[in-house]
Amino acid sequence: MRFCWLCWLFLIVACSPQPPSISLYPGRAAVGEEIEIQLSGLEASSAQVRISGTEAPVTRREGSRIYVTVPSLPGGPQEVVVQSAGREARASLGVLGRLGQEVEAGVAVVSLPPRASLSRLEGRGFSLLERESLGNTCARDLVRVGFDKPLGQALAELESLDPEYKADPESLWNLGGLDGPGAVGAPAAHGRGHRGRGVVVAVLDTGVDESIPQRPGYDFVEDDPIPQDAFPGGHGTGAAYLVLGVAPEAQILPVRVCDENEICKASRVVRGVCWVLDNAQGPTVLNLSLGGSVPVELLRAVLALALEKGYPVAAAAGNQGQHGSPTHYPAAFPLPGLVAVGALEATPTGWAPAPYSTQGAYVDLAAPGTELTCAQPGGGLGLCTGTSFATPLVAGAMAVWLSAQPGLSPAQLEENLKKTAKSLPYPPQAVGSGMLDLSQAP
Repeated sequence: MRFCWLCWLFLIVACSPQPPSISLYPGRAAVGEEIEIQLSGLEASSAQVRISGTEAPVTRREGSRIYVTVPSLPGGPQEVVVQSAGREARASLGVLGRLGQEVEAGVAVVSLPPRASLSRLEGRGFSLLERESLGNTCARDLVRVGFDKPLGQALAELESLDPEYKADPESLWNLGGLDGPGAVGAPAAHGRGHRGRGVVVAVLDTGVDESIPQRPGYDFVEDDPIPQDAFPGGHGTGAAYLVLGVAPEAQILPVRVCDENEICKASRVVRGVCWVLDNAQGPTVLNLSLGGSVPVELLRAVLALALEKGYPVAAAAGNQGQHGSPTHYPAAFPLPGLVAVGALEATPTGWAPAPYSTQGAYVDLAAPGTELTCAQPGGGLGLCTGTSFATPLVAGAMAVWLSAQPGLSPAQLEENLKKTAKSLPYPPQAVGSGMLDLSQAP
């Protein structure tokens, strides 16, 4: 009798369904990179994946495996949850951050014992960039290796070559400025191949320092073809830098319409817009990080002409939020395809309207605008704050969308930006349709 009961118990245990599980390869990956998820006890055909609560797009399904793209998330361990037919399994993924902004692309740092051989790297797609001793106390060598493959895959391969190899990404730390392009999901768009290629962004501002890659522009302050940024600390330079952070393959067209005292005469702005209309070639976005409380009808008319020609406009909503929020032009002109941009700031509980950001029914969209890392004249980095610097994030996003869908009209582009915006718990006059978000589209 005991034997029968033992047999019965064995059969029950043997026939009980095993709990579902998943394994990840690689176990670490950068934002925008693809990871393979091996499923056990889950149906791949209906599996859905979220990483720290954010949907991870499934790129393909093969047998018991699915492949997903890492969404825009902070670096560090993040929980992966796979759900299918009422069952779920969990695992941890080491998110490495955003390529080119938080980690260097194509480079890994490997530590190994002094004088250890690197022969195992040969023929594996790795190249030695440099090797340095870390001294007697650390008693390790530091090796930088290059490669042309996804960062997560490279780290996994390096550590599989030799148990002595400890591989890490080359993290790009900073002095504490906010990564505006990263915050709006630009690296995810880059991972999908959308980087603003073929699109020009005209930055009508204080000029753009020569340290920023640019096309030949014009200076309407000094009436010459050298639109240098003479504003103390720069303004147009920071705006152009942020555009390229979102759309690194876009081309900057510098148009100086504001002087070293931050005065942007309406006549110069009008001349600048018309010059862009005469000289633009191909898809073009206008960035206007400027404005005031007095509407200028001629500027409205030339901006309407720009939109008619297919050139979308990003305009700053203004920085008078703590002074009654007077209506700010040209952002407030009711022109389809002109996107008025408010500024957000990071708080302990999430993104919130910046106190200085002007509010109004005309605000279309919001983007980070407080203490963004940006370039200064001469090639150094500093911090930029204001709706002036939230605006080029949107202008860059326009370039990204146009590189992905060149036939979009300005009005269609505005609608796409609004539809994909991340909802925020604040009134529309503060944030419009929400926070700019490129993490899922285009």
